[in-house]
Amino acid sequence: MNVAKEEKLIQISALVLKEMQGTLTQEDQMVLDSWLKESERNKEIYLGCRNGQKQREAYKDLQYFEKQRDFDSLKSKIQFRNKKKTIVVLKKLWPFVAAASVIFAITGIWYWHRVGDQQMDIQVSTVNDRLPASNQAIITLSDGRQYQLNKAESQVVIDGGGIRYNDGGQVAAINAAVSAKIETPRGGTYDVTLPDGTIVKLNAGTVLTYPTIFAKDKREVTLVGEAYFEVAKRKDHPFVVQTKNQLVQVLGTHFNINAYQTSSATKTTLLEGKVMVKELSKDRQVTLLPGDQAFNNGVKLSKRTVNVQQEMAWVYGKFNFDGKSLREVMDELSQWYAIDVVYRGDVPDVAFFGGTFRTSKLSTILKILKDQDLSYELTDDGKLIIEKNESKKQKGG
Repeated sequence: MNVAKEEKLIQISALVLKEMQGTLTQEDQMVLDSWLKESERNKEIYLGCRNGQKQREAYKDLQYFEKQRDFDSLKSKIQFRNKKKTIVVLKKLWPFVAAASVIFAITGIWYWHRVGDQQMDIQVSTVNDRLPASNQAIITLSDGRQYQLNKAESQVVIDGGGIRYNDGGQVAAINAAVSAKIETPRGGTYDVTLPDGTIVKLNAGTVLTYPTIFAKDKREVTLVGEAYFEVAKRKDHPFVVQTKNQLVQVLGTHFNINAYQTSSATKTTLLEGKVMVKELSKDRQVTLLPGDQAFNNGVKLSKRTVNVQQEMAWVYGKFNFDGKSLREVMDELSQWYAIDVVYRGDVPDVAFFGGTFRTSKLSTILKILKDQDLSYELTDDGKLIIEKNESKKQKGG
């Protein structure tokens, strides 16, 4: 979705909310009236937003739409090889996405503000702002050479022919280097094709270490952070991912690993195929089938069934906040927008639901996340300060 269009939809959702609360100013009314005059479709969306029952139905429909997409449909949205096809699919979905974005935002905010039928005091200070993560990564070879990857590109390939971009542009020769490390900073993301053809999508703040040529009996990489893997199938040639407290072994499959150092737990979610997850310190292991997730908190390794679409939302360009606590959401935003989150005073760890696109600016996300009795302030040095509104008022803020 075009960022400007998305922000316009969020703005309209906020205005409709103000109208429902009776706090719409004359200037706000002019903006809303102008939007309503743009098209009949806008009027239909507005009438739907004003109808509480339709809001709830719209949210349920959107949730149903998310949950009913089968694994093959999800995979088609996160393939890295055919980006033109993905763009065509998104264009076809645009009328739904446009309407759903407004209804989705309105429904979430309406729900938050109707709970207990009480008026909430909400403040979001965004004098400063942060752009979403962009294509940023550094490759470091075992012989000490280091290369800052081109921000205009999104994928790098490394094999016997050297390191090159997906379009064929050369980065460097391998020479005597036996291994490579690709690292995305906070606020950065990149895709990499490994020597065997496996494709890995790196989330922000992630480090992947791998050999320039895989061994004959095993393909092994090391991960810190979060990455989505599409492993090339090689019979009798297992692919192994090592993280801080476990090993993940497959022959050919699609899966996601979340193993940030800032988190005490490692989550492995399977989209396709079969995966074996084994603890490093103990002999326990679990086998995952599609829809399963291994949860390793460093003390116990367990298996559970999860909403794969929610767990892999980042891969196809979305934030999904359903059921996540304030701190879980902020950990995610901290990586994507390269910010440091500071909690002042007694900040309740409230839960959220809903989501939006990861192409949004931070200020847009905060407008969606604003919750009862919380204020957000972004400082010049990239600190997002969160505190209860009551605390701010007592300080005279």
